[in-house]
Amino acid sequence: MTVWLVSREYAGIAEAGGVKNVACSLSESLVRLGNRVILFIPLYACTDMSSVKDFRCLWHKPVKFTVCGKGITITYSHGMCGGVEVVFVGNRAFSEKRAVYTYTPADEQENPSHKTGCGHEDAPYLNTLFQKAVAYYCAVCEESERPHIIHSQDATAALVPVFVHNLMSFNGLAASFYKNTKCVVTIHNAGPGYHHEFSSVEEAARFTSLPLDVLRRGLCGRYVEPFLLASEYACITTVSPEYAREIQEGRTDTAGLSQEFNARGISIIGITNGIDFSKYDPSDTKKSLLPYAFDPQKKDLDGKYACRTFLLENADTYGTKRFGRICGEGGAFVVYHGRVVRQKGIDVMVRAADALLSKNLPVKFIFMGQGERALEEDLARCAQKYEGKCVYYKGYNRKLARLVVAASDFSLHPSNFEPCGLEDFISQTFGTLPVAHRTGGLSKIIDDETGFLYSPNSSEVLEKTLYSLLKIMAAAGNSIFSGMISYASRYIHKKYSWDLVARESYMKLYAALLNGQSFTDL
Repeated sequence: MTVWLVSREYAGIAEAGGVKNVACSLSESLVRLGNRVILFIPLYACTDMSSVKDFRCLWHKPVKFTVCGKGITITYSHGMCGGVEVVFVGNRAFSEKRAVYTYTPADEQENPSHKTGCGHEDAPYLNTLFQKAVAYYCAVCEESERPHIIHSQDATAALVPVFVHNLMSFNGLAASFYKNTKCVVTIHNAGPGYHHEFSSVEEAARFTSLPLDVLRRGLCGRYVEPFLLASEYACITTVSPEYAREIQEGRTDTAGLSQEFNARGISIIGITNGIDFSKYDPSDTKKSLLPYAFDPQKKDLDGKYACRTFLLENADTYGTKRFGRICGEGGAFVVYHGRVVRQKGIDVMVRAADALLSKNLPVKFIFMGQGERALEEDLARCAQKYEGKCVYYKGYNRKLARLVVAASDFSLHPSNFEPCGLEDFISQTFGTLPVAHRTGGLSKIIDDETGFLYSPNSSEVLEKTLYSLLKIMAAAGNSIFSGMISYASRYIHKKYSWDLVARESYMKLYAALLNGQSFTDL
């Protein structure tokens, strides 16, 4: 089948959050399974073209439509990336953006009101422009490009099915082109700040030109929610069965969106994300980017501990700002790598780490990431307070990020909520056992078999969980967990490869939709 995959970000081309990995890996897996995949993505100033082949600057004709009452011209470019056809949506509004969603230091230097890390002030315009451009592609493309499935990734692409449906209602060409097309919208995060909602029906109408009666059906309080609008025209999925259940049952930390899904009885299908193991394979240093090779599946862990030695001797060579340091290889190494934001339970982790370190237990903590300034300062203070046993690397470096995970015994995932989670997969791939709050997609960890789960998400419970693991390791050495490390790695390889997820879940979902099954039957 032909699948249009719609995303504001994509690994290797325009990177921002976790959506990029899903969009890329799912697309490439679908291609390997014999499908034609056409990716739609804006052409930014930050677009990386190094992996794009056969680029054609002008692809088909431009299209024209209106946004906010102004006439807009959109151009399309074309290239190939990993077997995926890429249609770049072109407009000056995109080509001047140095990052996908936020302002950069260069932006702030040019305009002090554009604070680094803050979202683009014209985000509603950008999202509308992009999604309309995808819907209007039918006016210029070839018949062979007609999609069986349009799969939109997250809220920034969720209105594509709405635009397609309403374009069909008054455009004969669109009605003919899309008449057999089915739509899927995947929620990657239903938390506040990820909805890309309109502040009112009037604002939504001004940007989208959609009928008022349509827009009112997307109301959540006074806001117009793209996911709610999409639910009338598309199958809604999310990135794990447990997170789907949580959304449908009315989570309290979704700014009312979950309660609205619950009240309306909207069905959500949970499909756990996979992982592309070939990009992390620790037995191949060219793929893993680690200094030494090892194979957790075969209990070959010598290279893992050689990576630890390398980290302690060379961490400052990666150029990432460091607070504190770790001295010596003794004790258990515990790592957190990820965004430094409230969602991730950083406050819970810092209090638990402080309690354990204050008792002079045989443990070392490694923190790495960036985000909210107050939480970054908490991590820095902890690292400086326990100099020699705690370090915080502020920022991101791909090689160092992988190294700190591979060099550790346990990884921390204290998220208050987590739709799926990729870092726990990466940890298990690198022979590092995850210790996670039992929530959302982190529940895919099998407690005491592929990692360790705890609940509720308090520093006291996390401290107690880690303390028991430290006692075991202190008594028996790190080899006591080698069997679990091997099983965890083998288990996720068997169950969560992207090719398996694409074939057994997404391909079956697409086929069911094309065969006329209702969303509630899937």
